[in-house]
Amino acid sequence: MVNELSLEHLILRKAKMSDLDLIWHNVWQDEGLNELMFWQTTKTLNEAKDRLRRTIEYQSNHYAYFVCLKSNDEPIGFAGVIEVSDKVYEDSGICIAQRYQGLGYGKEVVEGLKMLIFDRLKGDRFLYSCFRENKISANLCRSLGFTYLKSKVMVRPRDQKEFITDYYYFDRGMFDRKYIKNCRL
Repeated sequence: MVNELSLEHLILRKAKMSDLDLIWHNVWQDEGLNELMFWQTTKTLNEAKDRLRRTIEYQSNHYAYFVCLKSNDEPIGFAGVIEVSDKVYEDSGICIAQRYQGLGYGKEVVEGLKMLIFDRLKGDRFLYSCFRENKISANLCRSLGFTYLKSKVMVRPRDQKEFITDYYYFDRGMFDRKYIKNCRL
């Protein structure tokens, strides 16, 4: 299991209990972020504590991480991948706090996940998905060389809202490690 990915400006690492206040304030209680995600806003400190416990447990045996600033270890998001079939990995959610968006961190995270999938896990394909309404996410993956694959209607369990989810792929043959700066697995 890869416990940490060191990128140029970020570290993808496993969650810890001391992350509680920052991850809750930066990400989990943000109504705007949650609008284009499946997860539900965490409204109280007790809910945040419970969510962090569940997150730590999940991350212990999955390729799932908090996205943290390298300069001060502040958690500003989360990212991860799951193996959906032999050597095919799909993102299990990628999120950057709103106040840190537009700074290139999303791009850095996705490039780091490519390194994880193709270098460490020896995967053949990376599937990236986002709600069609999430134009920023779709533009990000296309700018990184992902190709449209398919669309699927999905229903968000918390409010029964239907979304069209677009899927994109990036294959091993498209991957060139030299373009990813300062990444250590």
